[in-house]
Amino acid sequence: MGGPGWDMIEVIEHFKELEREKKMINGIKPTMTTTTKLGIKPTSFDEAMGKFCNKLEKNVIPHIEKFNHMDSVRFEACGGRKYIKVKYFQTNIDTDYETGVKTLLEDKNGSIHCFVERTTGDIYKPAGWRAPYTKGSNAVRGNIYDKSTFSKTDLHGGWLYAK
Repeated sequence: MGGPGWDMIEVIEHFKELEREKKMINGIKPTMTTTTKLGIKPTSFDEAMGKFCNKLEKNVIPHIEKFNHMDSVRFEACGGRKYIKVKYFQTNIDTDYETGVKTLLEDKNGSIHCFVERTTGDIYKPAGWRAPYTKGSNAVRGNIYDKSTFSKTDLHGGWLYAK
């Protein structure tokens, strides 16, 4: 199109794109659909959150089957104004080895798995029990409206951390 300056601009744009790809967590790059680019939410927040929790439960089944002491894990959205806590509740099998009686012990308090921002659906790793980690340029770990961002989840939230 133009002179030699245009080639340099194309090279700079290419390097900017490479830098953006490096910032993606665990190499997961969301697929940019038309609805994602325009900021259109294809489903309601509650419906998307339900699908997200169901996907988390589905992905932990192989982990549960490896251990004899675990019966099930349930993921649940547990309130919050701006950031919704996503907790997991684990049901363990307690065996009395003297009598051989097995009883189920259900976790009543739960553990924090991640946080989801109510307005955007962005997924954040927890900084603690009360708040998400929101600092830095790559604080967002995925989005509940984009299924490709949470396709490889695990029980304890390791997918939320950079490797």
